[in-house]
Amino acid sequence: MKKYLSIVFVLISFSVLAQLPDLEVQEVRVSDSSRRNLDRVLTIRRAQILELQPEDVGQLLQKMAGIQIKSYGGLGGLKTISMRSLGGQHTSCVVDGFSILNSQTGQVNLGSIQAENIETIQAIIGAQKNVHIPVSAHASGSILLIETFENSLSQEKHQLRFSTKVGSFGQYDTYLSYKFRLRKLYLSIFGKYRNADGAYTFSLQNGQDSYTGIRANNRYEEASTGISIGGKLTKNGTFTFQFRSETSDQELPGAVILYSNNSFQTLKIQTHRAQTAYLYQFKKLMLRFYASGSFGEMLYHDPNYFNSVGEIHASYTTKNLQIGTNGNYRLTENLEVFGGIEQQISSLETTVSGIGKPVRLANFSVLGFSYSFAKVQLTSQFTSQLVQDQNSYSFHQSRFAFNPFIQLETNELFRKKRLKLIAFYRNSLRMPTFNELYYSSIGNNFLRPEQANQFSLGMQFTPKTKKSAVLARTNAYFNQVEDKIVAIPTKNLFIWSMQNIGKVAIFGTEASIDANYSFNEKWSCASLLNYTLQLALDVTDRQSPTYGDQIAYIPMHSYNADISLKRNKIGFRWSIYGNSLRYSLNENTLSNQVAGFILHDLAVFGSFTLKNQTFRWQFSCKNSFNSSYAIVRYYVMPGRNYLISLNYALH
Repeated sequence: MKKYLSIVFVLISFSVLAQLPDLEVQEVRVSDSSRRNLDRVLTIRRAQILELQPEDVGQLLQKMAGIQIKSYGGLGGLKTISMRSLGGQHTSCVVDGFSILNSQTGQVNLGSIQAENIETIQAIIGAQKNVHIPVSAHASGSILLIETFENSLSQEKHQLRFSTKVGSFGQYDTYLSYKFRLRKLYLSIFGKYRNADGAYTFSLQNGQDSYTGIRANNRYEEASTGISIGGKLTKNGTFTFQFRSETSDQELPGAVILYSNNSFQTLKIQTHRAQTAYLYQFKKLMLRFYASGSFGEMLYHDPNYFNSVGEIHASYTTKNLQIGTNGNYRLTENLEVFGGIEQQISSLETTVSGIGKPVRLANFSVLGFSYSFAKVQLTSQFTSQLVQDQNSYSFHQSRFAFNPFIQLETNELFRKKRLKLIAFYRNSLRMPTFNELYYSSIGNNFLRPEQANQFSLGMQFTPKTKKSAVLARTNAYFNQVEDKIVAIPTKNLFIWSMQNIGKVAIFGTEASIDANYSFNEKWSCASLLNYTLQLALDVTDRQSPTYGDQIAYIPMHSYNADISLKRNKIGFRWSIYGNSLRYSLNENTLSNQVAGFILHDLAVFGSFTLKNQTFRWQFSCKNSFNSSYAIVRYYVMPGRNYLISLNYALH
């Protein structure tokens, strides 16, 4: 019954949204280049983040159409992204103009990226001429672009952000940031700490039997701190410098299989990043020079591993260096050119035998133009990348790739209706990771890059009135993946091999509506709705039993609905998030089915004044109907849980 009520609610919400449009004026301090693009890409802003109160970026991205998050457990668990059914290695994560690099696994753990300090987060698939995007990110299939409070310029002399959360399962989370402006310079410092015991109750359905237990080995603790300095050095030049240090210590919960609980692995991670950039603007020219370096250590311990010593102590040390420059120049009123080059150096050292000491040198370049004529804008770019791998056991290999992109976008076709059409083609690839190339009993030194061809046709509709604002999008797309990198068993189920054998055809549609409406001075409401249909089919071999089947962990249907109603300083929010059934393997059999789910979150929020200072509070009940579900098979997720949060901002 809950399932049908949820579906009816979503359908009714879509039909009435033309009448429901602004909760409040959402003040966002972002760069001019990003502000111009806010209406062209999927965007979530700070005001919405405050109401959602996500635990991390992974949970926040579930609110965007076309994005699937694979979560290996709840609090503190690993979260990876799939955008339009392309794996996480096809997505670049860019924070304040710098890429987060992981050459070992190729994926960023979105569960480790905090959401409290985010001003805007954008999911970009189409054209972007923003110089704050590194050159290497243009070669990706998609981009997550995040701008934070600490690294944005503002006019206020003193700014303070504080938030604290207390919730179920021993969850505690606190964040504090201070930013100070002196003439043309600013300095910001911040710190964050969170921990939880993670011992939540779960239910597991096995055939006709139901088993209830408590999640074990799920404790986590993490802390991060950083400093940012920036401002104007000259009339036309602006610089930034950032340093960030993160540490985490967590237990790794395993899959809950046959009611056993034999997972006692732990993981400790330390990461340090330093990055700097200089932005030069003069008349029609904009240039950005940037450099970043990171150092990471990861310690993995399994006390029950079946080997001669009965345990594993493995350490991994990664180093990354990124240097580049990019820019754009407006030749005429209708013609703009842009380009850039970037060099990356990555290395891995580990105590695990068989991997060696891999080093990767990568060179990226991009060259493109944007030309406007009549009511159409044509954007095209050509990205190249040359990757050279070498290892301590005399292995050397070079790979070269050339990736074209072209997009046609109309200006507003109807002045009052603000209708736009967007069509593009993008070729992208992702290089094999160090683990895929070298890991013991798995690695294949001769893997080819995994390529993707993306075709997309979309429409954007943005009518506005004095009291309302609506941003509606719909897209239809087709993606073709070639040389897909997959792991297949060889001698037995414990010895696998990485090979280029997969081909996937992806058909999908997306629809999203972000609408706000003010009834009067006291009452207002806001809605954020989306629906995604994805057919991601294995077309590798017609003789294979998996031919034409949906690839693993991609649901055919997914949707989200967030409705909030506010009177003066008090508001109520109802959130729904759902997935249809998925499959744990590419073979779509009954035994491989992972049940679909629908989650309901309820929240009451408001603000109060104490000694002329305003505080925002919120009480949330997540998974309100206590649904039992798993996003990854056997990695059970939390049931009903509660969260109390308090936020304060001084301007």
